[in-house]
Amino acid sequence: MLLALLTAALAVSVAFSSLAPLPSAAGTLALETVPVLLDETDPSRDRVGPLRYLGGLWLRSNDPRFGGLSDLRVSPDGSRLFAISDCGEGLTAALSYDAAGRLVRADDARVVPLASRGPGRPAGGSDAESLVLGDGLEVGFEGRARILAYRADPPFGGPPRPLPFPEGVGRCGSNGGLETMADVGDGRRLLVCEKRRSASSTVTAWVGRGGTWTEREYSLAFEGGWAGEPFRPTGAALLPGGDLLVLERRFPPIAARIARLERASLEGSGPLAPHEIARFEAPLTLDNFEGIEARRDASGRTLVYLLSDDNNCAKNARAPALQRTLLLMFALED
Repeated sequence: MLLALLTAALAVSVAFSSLAPLPSAAGTLALETVPVLLDETDPSRDRVGPLRYLGGLWLRSNDPRFGGLSDLRVSPDGSRLFAISDCGEGLTAALSYDAAGRLVRADDARVVPLASRGPGRPAGGSDAESLVLGDGLEVGFEGRARILAYRADPPFGGPPRPLPFPEGVGRCGSNGGLETMADVGDGRRLLVCEKRRSASSTVTAWVGRGGTWTEREYSLAFEGGWAGEPFRPTGAALLPGGDLLVLERRFPPIAARIARLERASLEGSGPLAPHEIARFEAPLTLDNFEGIEARRDASGRTLVYLLSDDNNCAKNARAPALQRTLLLMFALED
């Protein structure tokens, strides 16, 4: 096991040594994209449940501002990616597709600080975990829980405005807060904690807006986790028909699943019980998936994007990460 980890670290270190040097222009970021297969052991594989693979990228950069991406949104026409990071950065990039509509490149990357820098920054003040394209760019922060709305033009423009959120978010704990935030239509939001302060078969969720929220319970799936670790919600996206896709991550061992939450279940006050439609486990290409997005393209296809967090948003020690920032795209065929 140790030899395997050292070999992986060396391989990533060599890969990073070939990247472009740090950019000098403020705000811009040198980004390299490497295509990835859905299954390295079977290059012909292109399906996970109802999801058909339409290309994926390993996003890499030597820039210390890059990494730790926790959630994403994509413009309605698919041309622009918006993402936020654990170290309080907003990132935008242009997305390119080939003639068949497969994702082939991300470039023109730019970063914007979401939180002030320096020793005066509040503890836990920069851990951005969830993102909604709504009243501007709405960002949910973990640690010191809050939701801030930034301007969409320019992206993540400030000063940000605080938005109301449920008082009970504090029960999620300092490292299990607003991991999931999604638009559910009618101006309402779904908020889901990643954890509780104590072991439980559910986590707390809310549906609402402004100062009016209905508290719900979100059911966790316990399958294959070590020491009883469940799949935990890390992101959600609104489908064109009104249902939601919820991304859930498990570790250890690493795995992810996508569950569907029917629109009708968002009404009322009972438990939220999404049903699984796809699961990502080895040998599929996977990592620490935390972000999910959905949109409908010009041909009527529903496209689903997944984004992973490499847990390396601040490369202070210049050490290579063993995890990757992956951006995968699928067509949802159901």
